[in-house]
Amino acid sequence: MKNILLTVSAILLFIGCGDSSSNNTFEGAIQTSEVYTIFPGDRVIKDSESAIISIHHKDGEAESTIVLLEGNVTIIRKAE
Repeated sequence: MKNILLTVSAILLFIGCGDSSSNNTFEGAIQTSEVYTIFPGDRVIKDSESAIISIHHKDGEAESTIVLLEGNVTIIRKAE
């Protein structure tokens, strides 16, 4: 019984630790009037209350494009 408990604990420990490379992210501020492509899972975070962005998305496509019109925003992209 003790061996089973130790085995299960070891398995759960290895699963819980996981691979640290699976959580890599890219974070970057975007420039006004530049076009950026965003993908499912990306996050766009307002860094200022005055931030205004334009989003262009076509039905059936996974990615969208955004343009920062005013203020500051950051894209947080999960690395592949």
